[in-house]
Amino acid sequence: MLWAAYFLHQADRQIYSVVLEPLRADLGLSGYQAGLVTGAFSVVVAVLSPVAGALGDRFPKHRILILAVAIWSAGTVFTGLAGTLAVMLLARSVLTGGAEAFYPPVSHALLADHHTRTRARAISIHQTAQYAGPIGSGFLAGWIAEHYGWRLGFVAFGAAGLALAAWMVVRLRPATVDAPPPRVPLLAGFVSSLRSRAVRRLGLAFAAVLFVAIGYGTWAPSIFRWQFGLSLSQAGLQIALWSSLPAMVGALAGGALSDRRAAAGRPRVDLQSFALVCGAPFLWLLGGAGTLGLALFALGATSFFQGVYVGTIAVTLYEYVEPRFRSSAAAVVLVISNALAAPAAAWLGWVSDHAEVGPSVSALSLLFLTAAALLHSVRNDPVIGAGS
Repeated sequence: MLWAAYFLHQADRQIYSVVLEPLRADLGLSGYQAGLVTGAFSVVVAVLSPVAGALGDRFPKHRILILAVAIWSAGTVFTGLAGTLAVMLLARSVLTGGAEAFYPPVSHALLADHHTRTRARAISIHQTAQYAGPIGSGFLAGWIAEHYGWRLGFVAFGAAGLALAAWMVVRLRPATVDAPPPRVPLLAGFVSSLRSRAVRRLGLAFAAVLFVAIGYGTWAPSIFRWQFGLSLSQAGLQIALWSSLPAMVGALAGGALSDRRAAAGRPRVDLQSFALVCGAPFLWLLGGAGTLGLALFALGATSFFQGVYVGTIAVTLYEYVEPRFRSSAAAVVLVISNALAAPAAAWLGWVSDHAEVGPSVSALSLLFLTAAALLHSVRNDPVIGAGS
């Protein structure tokens, strides 16, 4: 059920990128304005993440997740009905973004409650939905937009989410029936996690990677259309396949390797750092690729190594925080990363309005190297409950 929820969580985000060109034409948006919608989405996620973490540490996680799925799915439906930039910002950035802010910290903590020795593998399997979702919506949203208009894709995927939320009401259960954790001030876990040097640096590293994912991810279908003359459905499908499938393989491989490293007493974070160093040259190549084949190869390689990193984010973070504050620690990472990555899509949209985007895409590879350095800097920080 969580995999299906995360599938729709990520499918919804991909729809906006795929239908961006007809959406801009219909609403009369500039590249900067279109990117601003994504930026506002990230700001809302950053603002509400502390609340999500605090509530996830204090109240039944499964109930929070059910409510989040229902609200963001309703927001997705309303996005398809938007007629102005203001309504688009309200539906997509406030309603959808606000509810989606609750999903990652709470769902990962719920999975961690279920698993011990296989925690990284379990979370990485869940993480594959992050890549399967864009594959599902990448082609379908483009095809629907070409035949029925850009709005119907949002409505269809939103309706599917509402149906899933109804199913989760009946079937989703908490991980344990243990006594609830002792009551502490609402934001105590957030404050405690924020004081951790390791958590802050993990958040900064994710901010660098997320800046790339939001910036390039928002505009990738449009860039492929501009450079290689693809249709909406072709661009959506190619981007989804060559980014999501390699990333899915990378996430699964990263999860298995991370558990092996932990069992051998080696830092999980080293694997993440190594993956980003390997991915940086391919991201640089992606910005300058002159043929469709070379661009797809660079995109696939970049996505594989990014998948190794993303698939092990949560389990690496949990080594540096108390188990009772897992949701709050994840919220700290989301606040830092979303706040700093929020301008990414608007920035690249501004670049597209004024210049070629290729050199800017290549420059993003420096962020992978920055993230790798930040991850390496915490490898000797104290680990809390590494085997739990």
